[in-house]
Amino acid sequence: MILVVKLGGSVLGEAELRRQLCHQIARLGQDKHELVVVHGGGQQLTDLSQRLGDPIIRHQGRRVTDEATLEAAKMVFSAINRDLVSELLAAGVLAVGIASYDGGLVLCSRRPPISLTEVGASGPRGVEQIDFGLVGEVESIDRTVLERFWESGFTPVISCLGADLNGQIFNINADTLAAELAVALQASRLVSVSDVEGIYLDVDDPSSCLQQLTAGQARTLLEDGRLTDGMVPKVETALSVLAQGVSAVQIVSGLTDNALVDALKGEAGTTLTADS
Repeated sequence: MILVVKLGGSVLGEAELRRQLCHQIARLGQDKHELVVVHGGGQQLTDLSQRLGDPIIRHQGRRVTDEATLEAAKMVFSAINRDLVSELLAAGVLAVGIASYDGGLVLCSRRPPISLTEVGASGPRGVEQIDFGLVGEVESIDRTVLERFWESGFTPVISCLGADLNGQIFNINADTLAAELAVALQASRLVSVSDVEGIYLDVDDPSSCLQQLTAGQARTLLEDGRLTDGMVPKVETALSVLAQGVSAVQIVSGLTDNALVDALKGEAGTTLTADS
């Protein structure tokens, strides 16, 4: 089974949480799954930018990456990658840390300006063209790079730094990178590990967490406005991935003991599947 595991920065900041996740990934490897680990680091990047006094600019939750932010991202993502790899090695995983462009795995281009609707207290106020700077979009993926790692017994751990044919480095959204890799590999599952238990109908009611959800049910929840703002992009990404052949997408908490392992048994998180 090919598994793409995306670890959010929210669960990588604490050493003990990171260690527990690495031991769970080691257990998945013992079950002979072919693993790809993708990690973010958005919160850590924000923290470093604040310490450096660099401006943090966002539009509708999306970060603008200028030259200073990109330099900070290189430091932050590389540090997270090193910590993850060392913890995985200690857990018994033959991990190899790379940026997404290493070995020609991922080719990126700069994201063009996009149109965003300004929203004020009285409702939509107009459309504005926003240039997000040095943010990358995935153009192509060479899956043979990952296959060579697996053939040699290695587990790739990938940071969300991309590059184009001219060597320009970009900041890539980690959820987007993980989704693109899952599609390119036609993975059995994409597992998104963050600080939420799954998809809630009511964020204030733990009992409203959904265990199973079909693509059709998810679309209905989106259309009815029943998902919280933070869940909307996760569900939209899941629907796109499912539509392109990935068998299942799981959203699971990295704050819960053994949740990553339990998720593959259907005992934790929310599992989204294509319509039958």
